[in-house]
Formats: sequence, structure tokens, C-alpha cells
Amino acid sequence: MPQNRNSNIELLRIVCMLMVVVLHFNNNGANTGIVNMPELLTVRLTWGFLVESFCIVAVNCFVLISGYFAIKLKWRSMLKFYLQCFFIGLFSYLAYVGICGGFSWQVLAELLLAFTHNGWWFVVSYVGLMLLSPLLNKAVDGMTCKQLLHSVLLFSLVILYLGWYQKVEPTNSGCSLISFVWIYLIGRYIGKHMTLDYIRSYRWIWLGGYLLSCLSLFGLIMFRYHFSIEMHYPLDYNNPLVVIAAIMLLLFFLSWSFQSKAINWMASSVFAAYLLQESCYLGHEWLYPQMREMFAYIPDGWRILMLLAVSVAFVLLSIMIDKLLSMLSHGILNVYDRCCVSKDCQVI
Repeated sequence: MPQNRNSNIELLRIVCMLMVVVLHFNNNGANTGIVNMPELLTVRLTWGFLVESFCIVAVNCFVLISGYFAIKLKWRSMLKFYLQCFFIGLFSYLAYVGICGGFSWQVLAELLLAFTHNGWWFVVSYVGLMLLSPLLNKAVDGMTCKQLLHSVLLFSLVILYLGWYQKVEPTNSGCSLISFVWIYLIGRYIGKHMTLDYIRSYRWIWLGGYLLSCLSLFGLIMFRYHFSIEMHYPLDYNNPLVVIAAIMLLLFFLSWSFQSKAINWMASSVFAAYLLQESCYLGHEWLYPQMREMFAYIPDGWRILMLLAVSVAFVLLSIMIDKLLSMLSHGILNVYDRCCVSKDCQVI
């Protein structure tokens, strides 16, 4: 049963956020529209699909981490998450206005609804998962290992058939709350019933499983193009290969144990990269058009290197911006701590 987050998991969070940023820049700059599976396969798109195949696991990994450690829902943690979203959203909008103009008091007021008015689908689904976590944790704690395993397997069949294969709403390609619940329960099973000794004994199996799953996904995409065969949504988060690859990557990082203050310091702010990149103003209205224009002049042979370099720089910049904005959050949280009877009081 996990107790504290070591730096290996914090490093995984950083790696996954870098993957998220790479995916978004790949989809909106280097290989625009790649997730829609363009009709004609080019060399550029081939490299783009390879990038997608190895990075698409990132979202599932974040939810698996939450399930592994079990979300401890507290008023303070909800407030902290809200403040991060609010200040990043406010910064994004003001930066966009400073660059492009068009200030609106109405938009500024709407930003107070930070979870829902910034265009962050992940935040909406994750907040729902946070609110459901006490019920999920209570249910898991009342199950035996076999009962939890059977429940996860049955849930998997429902999600994979109705969600991935049949595309029945509200599964929404693995972006929905119900899909997050599924991934969360898989993480809870790993956290409760897989010992670290067992995980460490198969370290290289997990790495091999991740590489094999990603390469298989890439191979299936290439197979689809070269043989003109229809394929069910290869780049969806609820694709079984994507889910397996995410589990393998989590287990590989769990098999290590080390401490690093620098990694922990960076990981605490790394989520800001997603918030900045996917903000409906700074990201979609200014950043992505700039990326498309920049990559239009980059030779194909340099695109992946440039994609990685820009993504790393963006993640580092986002961390620094969040560290500055977190000073505002800390002030509000200090007031909350003085006013609250117990700073660790749980919602449920």
C-alpha cells in the first residue's frame, strides 16, 4: 500500500506533462489535424503518428497516479486546485488581451468559474472524479482483491465495447468522467493489491510492455493506411493498447525509488503547462496559430527535434509562471488556514 509519493512518481508526472504538450503541439502545429486520421499518409505524418503512439498514454497515466494513491478529497485541496486554475486562466486571458486586444468585462467575470470557462476538458472530468472519490474509495475498501479485480474487468468490458468500439456517449473517446472512473479504479487495484517488491521484480517487463504496446499502436495505424482497412479510433484514450501502455509505464516508474527536491519542486507546478497551452484564449486563439506558422517553415527532418525543444521550453516556462502566480494562491490559502477550524478537514 503506497504511503508517500517518491520522486519517481513526480518524475512520471513531469514526463507525462511533457508528452501532453508534445501531443498538443504535434496536433496543432507540426502535424495539424493528425488525430482526425488524414486520408493521405506522408513521411511527415508517419513521424507524427509515431510521436502520438508513444505520448498518447499521458492522460491515462495522470488518472492512474490519482487512483494509485487514492484522492483524499479535502476543502483545502479543492480550493488550491481552483486557485491554480483561476490564476492561470486569468493570466492566460490577460496575456491574450495584451497581445491581441479585445478586453471584455463579461469574459473576466466568467473566469471566476475557473473549472468550466477556460476550455479545459480534463479539469471538468477530473473535478468530477475528485467529487466522486470518497464514494469510489469507500467501495474499493469494502471489496476483496478478487471482487475489485472482477469489478474492474467487467467495467473494462463495458467501456471497451460501448465506449471504444461502439462509440456510445457519454464515454467520449476516453475523455469523460465515466472513463476517468474506470482508469481510477485500475489505479486503485494496483495501489491496494500489487506490492512494490512484485512491481520491482518485473521492472523491465513493464518497460517492454510499454514499448511493445506503443509500437503495436503505431503498427496498426500504418497497417490501416497501407492496406486501406477501417480501424476503430486508434488514438482514443480508451483504446485498449493505450490503456495497457499507460499501465505499463506507471508500473515501470513505480519500480524505481529515489528522492529529488528539484523534481518534486518542478512537478508541483507542471500541471500549469496544460492549463496555459489549452486555455481557450491564449492557447487556441494565439499560441496554436503561431505554432502552425512556425512549423510551416521547418524542414521535415527537423520537425521532431524542434517539437521536443519547443515543448521542453514551454513546460519550463509554465512552471516558472505557476511558481510566480502561486504566491497569490499561498496568500489566500494562509487566510483559509487561519479561518478554518482544521486545515485538513475533509469534504466527506
